[in-house]
Amino acid sequence: MLLLLGLAIASAPACKKDEESAPPVETADDVDPSDDSDADEDDSEAPEEQLSQTLFEETVQGNMDDVLDCYTQAAAENPELAGKVIVAFTIAADGSVESAAIDEGSTLNDETMNSCLDEKFRAWSFAKPPSGESMTLTFPFTLAPA
Repeated sequence: MLLLLGLAIASAPACKKDEESAPPVETADDVDPSDDSDADEDDSEAPEEQLSQTLFEETVQGNMDDVLDCYTQAAAENPELAGKVIVAFTIAADGSVESAAIDEGSTLNDETMNSCLDEKFRAWSFAKPPSGESMTLTFPFTLAPA
């Protein structure tokens, strides 16, 4: 019986793929961008970056135009305006600015500039604090006429 089975398998024609039986090759033109059925289910969005001192400083530097706008407005009234403004930013759990308090140690105290800065700072957005709660970080701005 085994011999008959062995002969039957050996005499069966070999299976060979020819070009007509091969599956079609998908090209970029054939891909539907809305079809993500081939996507890995484990693929998830990259985790949100959490607020760190470095990321905080990068965000502040990226918004320096706002600070310079306020300084320019105030310097138009007082061309000698110069000094350091130390700001304590309280960042909410969602990354928004809860408050931006001018530190008493600041040497540049100009009401026009401080009001402008307060308005600008409240529109800034940071990464979310890692604790999930608000956190306070300080940044010194040194400003002088060009």
